Amino acid sequence: MSYSSKNKSQFELEAELFSCIATIDNLSNSFADGILDPGMYRRQLRALIRDAFKARFQLQKMGFNLESFLAREQIVSKYPYGAEKLRFAEGVGPMSKNQTAETFAMPFDSMNSLPAKSADFVAGAIELIDLLRLGTVARVELIVPNLDEMSDILKSYPGFGEGSDILKEMINWNEMLAAKPPDEVLEDGLIKRLEFEAVRWLNTFRRSLRNQ
Repeated sequence: MSYSSKNKSQFELEAELFSCIATIDNLSNSFADGILDPGMYRRQLRALIRDAFKARFQLQKMGFNLESFLAREQIVSKYPYGAEKLRFAEGVGPMSKNQTAETFAMPFDSMNSLPAKSADFVAGAIELIDLLRLGTVARVELIVPNLDEMSDILKSYPGFGEGSDILKEMINWNEMLAAKPPDEVLEDGLIKRLEFEAVRWLNTFRRSLRNQ
């Protein structure tokens, strides 16, 4: 799907973004409650983040302010999980109260390289962090495919490629986890380490987009 302008008004684009946030909120609740399986969650979340990014690219050209929009529409109180994930995807807020790593905002105003792939990488990182935060679904058989997808994106992404440090780290994690039984749930220490790495990878990815 193209990220070119569809000549939509700011009102229409804000309505699309609102819908994405509300649906992400519902999706997150269903996943946390065990109603939605991880595969379906991954596909739907990725599509929604792509749609949200598409709207944000166009809104940025109109002087859009995310925080003002969230406050005006009372989105944080109505859809807390959706707002949390969008803020984290954009790099303007942490996805957990215990997160201490600095975040870097997505440069929508200057970014022009592969926006769909960028949305996919961000979605992949959020999916991975979700799996780790929920703990009971942090199984090897779910985490390894996620790392595979993120690695595949970086292999052909400008500024990264086969020799990038992030890609090497992902491959190391993948090889280590792939040696474990598929149904093994990661221990707490390993979960915290991988969550920290996933947040750092996402921050590094966002920061790199500023220089493209």
